[in-house]
Amino acid sequence: MNTPENRRSTLMVIHAHPDDEASQTGGTLARYAAEGFRTVLVTCTDGGQGDDAHDRKPGHRDHQATRVAVRRSRELEMSRTALGISDLVELGYPDSGMHGSVNDIDPRAFSRLEGEPIVRRLEALMEEYRPDVIVTYPPNGLSHHPDHVRTHELTVAAVGRIREAGGFPPRREGGTSPSRRIPKLYYIALSYSRLKAARTRAEAVLGAGIWTPPLEIGVDDDSVTTVVDVSGFFDHKLRALAAHASQADAAALLRVLSVTGHENPVEEYILADPSRKGGGTKESDLFEGIDGGR
Repeated sequence: MNTPENRRSTLMVIHAHPDDEASQTGGTLARYAAEGFRTVLVTCTDGGQGDDAHDRKPGHRDHQATRVAVRRSRELEMSRTALGISDLVELGYPDSGMHGSVNDIDPRAFSRLEGEPIVRRLEALMEEYRPDVIVTYPPNGLSHHPDHVRTHELTVAAVGRIREAGGFPPRREGGTSPSRRIPKLYYIALSYSRLKAARTRAEAVLGAGIWTPPLEIGVDDDSVTTVVDVSGFFDHKLRALAAHASQADAAALLRVLSVTGHENPVEEYILADPSRKGGGTKESDLFEGIDGGR
């Protein structure tokens, strides 16, 4: 990986909820931040349909989405510190919850809102930060969560407008007018082989029946285009996950990763525009091919 020179190279990661940044891209964010890249995290929802105190789920009479959102925002700030994230943008849309949840029919929920204003907001953020690389979910949102799927759709739409315009409007820097740039777009991926290895290791250490990420969210190994080594930053990822202590899902994943993650500390991605990648080998750097190899 190359060290940024002159203009600071920027990674923008767009997630749906607080804690997604840690569970899915924590090692990547920590690595690039430590390497001197600008790291921008955009979190679309307030996470209000997460767990309340005493593990109260949405629908419980004492569950308060506003209280949950406030706590999760504080946890997100702690995760940001653990990962060294440069810039945090909380869009604050109401969390949709899962299909069939009490909030699923709420027209104010993120996955139900009109898309155009959100696309414009994301496009404006992209033009402000001018990322070289953007990371978000694949079309199925990894888990089919409505907010994850919606985040994918809106992010892709915003990137599409930048592509249609020929890239970010150039800014004059140092008396020159740089050429327009189009960011590379990546989807988060989890390969079947990695998921299976994690399950085998977790069951060996923690016992059969332990929760592990379901194999259904995996993709064929051959579809993964980019594998980022996060071996020096896996503890940062674990600390970021631990920051989201109020959420049972984060705690369950932290338990599994604590006994499985150090054996193969990588995070995987799929380049959304494979024409930008030359050759048949997997990338090891999201910034490959940008500005002379970054």
